Amino acid sequence: MQTGESPARDILRLIVWYPLRWFLLAVPPKVALATLRFMGDLHYGAAKGKRRMLAENLQRMGIAPPQHEENIRLYFRNHYQDQLFPLVFPQFNKENITDYVSFQGLTHLDKALEKEKGTVLVHGHFGPVHLPLVSLALMGYPMKQIGNPSDKGLSWIGRHVAFRLRMHYESRIPADIIQAASFLRPIFQALRSNQVIMTTGDGSGTEETFGKQACFQFLGQQVVLPLGPAILSRKTGASLLPLFILPGDRTLFTVIIEPEITSDLPGEQGVLDCTKQFLSRLEEHISSYPGYMHFLDRFVPGQFIRAKQGEGKK
Repeated sequence: MQTGESPARDILRLIVWYPLRWFLLAVPPKVALATLRFMGDLHYGAAKGKRRMLAENLQRMGIAPPQHEENIRLYFRNHYQDQLFPLVFPQFNKENITDYVSFQGLTHLDKALEKEKGTVLVHGHFGPVHLPLVSLALMGYPMKQIGNPSDKGLSWIGRHVAFRLRMHYESRIPADIIQAASFLRPIFQALRSNQVIMTTGDGSGTEETFGKQACFQFLGQQVVLPLGPAILSRKTGASLLPLFILPGDRTLFTVIIEPEITSDLPGEQGVLDCTKQFLSRLEEHISSYPGYMHFLDRFVPGQFIRAKQGEGKK
């Protein structure tokens, strides 16, 4: 969700990262997550202009008006669950994690690791994105994440309070975060050691791009998206598995690991084909739960995922 810098936002940051942080860290995960959803409901009630814009974007995506209110509320709730998840996961452990998240398709991951060439789990900015990383690590899988934390454009309080504390708690995730802009050696070493690399397949979530990019038709718009996950898989022989986070039935969340993406096409054609396959699967899940999509408020021509039509490789 895009939010501008302002004194009001800084005041809210101070409330969130001091008294509310202490509360979230002290209560059980069920209470903490319910609190985050309640914060989303409060924001939903106060943001009439944002709700109107989101409804227009849902209409643009082909989502019928009767489903708008439900998905817009889900969008606000997911924003707080995703952004403040680092204040919830310290209460998770290998005994209680299955009370909050259920998995489908773990056999795909197990079979991939049997090949002993590592696995690339590619996901989108969809749902609380740190949830599967933490869950799989607690379940004993050797996890690493390619990430791009940045305090660019934040206010002084944004940088020195919110961002600093977020990085402190993210450092406690039981998995290494590899900077997207750093050398790739740790990634290749991890795959050679048969570890699992998680990475996004729909961009960095910012205006920055990393590695090779290409233009794709995605949700009815021309967008520039990364080829990195497919390239990494084809260069190393690691299996490329798509992962998606959805609202759960018997648990709060369901994480789905889908069958391996492969292509018989050679070279760059194969890379493009694998990337298109992932985007097609992501589109299907977004159509079912558009409120879980982080970029719903950017879904206007020329702005979605900050892509510029015709932008080349970087």
